[in-house]
Amino acid sequence: MEEKLAAAEILISKWDTNTTGKMLFQSNAEEVRVYMDTVENLQRHLECLSAGGTNVAQLIRAQGLMKLSMARLQNEFHKILLCNSEPIDPDRESSAWSSSRSSTEDSIATDSDDDRSSYSISNCSSADRICEFSMVPSEAVVDLRTIAQGMAKSGYTRECVRIFALTRKSVVDESFYNLGVEIVRLKDVRKMQWKLLDDKIKKWIYAAKISIRILFAQEKRLCADVFEGLDKMRDSSFAEIAKERTESLLAFAEAVATTSRAPERMFRVLDLYEVLTDLMPDIEDTYFQETCRSVHEHAKRILVQLGEAARGILMEFEKAVEKEKSKVPIPGGTVHPLTRYVMNYLCFLSDYKEPLVNIITNPPGEIPKTPPYNKLNDPSGPLSVHLGWTIFLLLTKLDKTSDLYKDVALSYLFLMNNVHYIEQKLNGSELKSILGKGWVRKLSNNVREYAVKYERAAWMKVFSSVTDEEVTANGGVSSVEGLKEKLKEFNSEMEEVKRRHIEWVVADISLREKLRVSITEKLIPSYSSFLRRFRSRFESDTKYIKYAPEEVHDFVLHVFEGNPLTVSSKRSR
Repeated sequence: MEEKLAAAEILISKWDTNTTGKMLFQSNAEEVRVYMDTVENLQRHLECLSAGGTNVAQLIRAQGLMKLSMARLQNEFHKILLCNSEPIDPDRESSAWSSSRSSTEDSIATDSDDDRSSYSISNCSSADRICEFSMVPSEAVVDLRTIAQGMAKSGYTRECVRIFALTRKSVVDESFYNLGVEIVRLKDVRKMQWKLLDDKIKKWIYAAKISIRILFAQEKRLCADVFEGLDKMRDSSFAEIAKERTESLLAFAEAVATTSRAPERMFRVLDLYEVLTDLMPDIEDTYFQETCRSVHEHAKRILVQLGEAARGILMEFEKAVEKEKSKVPIPGGTVHPLTRYVMNYLCFLSDYKEPLVNIITNPPGEIPKTPPYNKLNDPSGPLSVHLGWTIFLLLTKLDKTSDLYKDVALSYLFLMNNVHYIEQKLNGSELKSILGKGWVRKLSNNVREYAVKYERAAWMKVFSSVTDEEVTANGGVSSVEGLKEKLKEFNSEMEEVKRRHIEWVVADISLREKLRVSITEKLIPSYSSFLRRFRSRFESDTKYIKYAPEEVHDFVLHVFEGNPLTVSSKRSR
């Protein structure tokens, strides 16, 4: 035993950290092998001496040598890890990271062509999946594994884990900094201006994908590689490195879920919900071990909170639409700002169909009274009820707002404009698939009905003043005086139409053209026919023929544009 301890002392003293600054693992492989074998043998000597309990001096000597050898291995372990650890920095790998950014994330970080990273992510073109690459070179991993196994056999597992975790935690912290991850408190988030919070949410979404799918996934892989066959060390190291940091990352999403439920926050809440839902399988895979199980449970709770926040915002939005009171009619009968706001809001919501269906049905939220035209056998039935109910409330508000117009024709024009806008929004978005064809058909029918009612209220007196039926009597031609009265009536009604339509608007071009065609087809042929049949009766006095057919036609072609209109009279030429 004395000879064995003497031999061990010679070798261990050679690499004493207090006497040499050289690195053992930078020397040749044979020296490393001999040193590690010596340490392993020394551990067996210690066990024998401890079991015998007779030679206390030899036991103390062996323990001292073991302490020296472990100090050397700890030093080597720390330096190898430190020299081969570099934080994630998207700016260093612009080509590999850029494709993982969505359109809302493009402004988050500035790409750089500088390629100084010691790790390679060339096989990782997207942060939307877990990437396979090594954050520490394989040669260094082999050395670290050798040291970890040697320290574990000598009973120094705690010291090894402590060094590993402290070093890698600093790398994670610097990676967080590079990714723009900030540790924020709930009260800070609640006080934050929306513009600033919105910007931080966009950054968080990008950082969360990188952190979960790349940073922590590779930290776990590194732990598995270094502590191969040492399951407890592997799990405790990863928990020490990742658990607290991941919890702080998730805490931001949790804080957002508990902030104001203003309508404008809905889409960022849904973004967070969608991203976290997408990350849940990765979180399950990365944090499945018992030491990190709380991370997975925390993420699930936050997902529920985000869903509750989205449901709450949706309900608040419905209440806001229901409580809105318009006291002044919209000039020109054009599309109401409320209509634009509500429909644009719902169109954006429809882009989140899948997460919204999950949120509303799982667990089920409060479903309001079923509006007409809903197709409830659709997979998104509960969602169609919510969105359909909001549109139903909007239609009700528009109907009440139309009563503010003193001119009945303008009230119908207003309803036609707004319902047509709603119909167009449904046809041009996912709302159509959510609400079903019944809604579109009904809205289309309503537009036609309002158009007909508008024509009757605004143009019927003009139409009727020049119909053949009203300028004949007992099968014969009316008197000249009767014809004069009809022309005077036509001229008067045309002047009234001009006056009323000065600022009236049909915003949609296709709808505007359809109305013009409909009016033209009813008016111009009748008026032209009237003039052809009875012009000869006015050959001596044409002052009653104020408008030529082409002049009336020109007026109709320029109506509904919201500009002062004029119709050139025959006398002014």
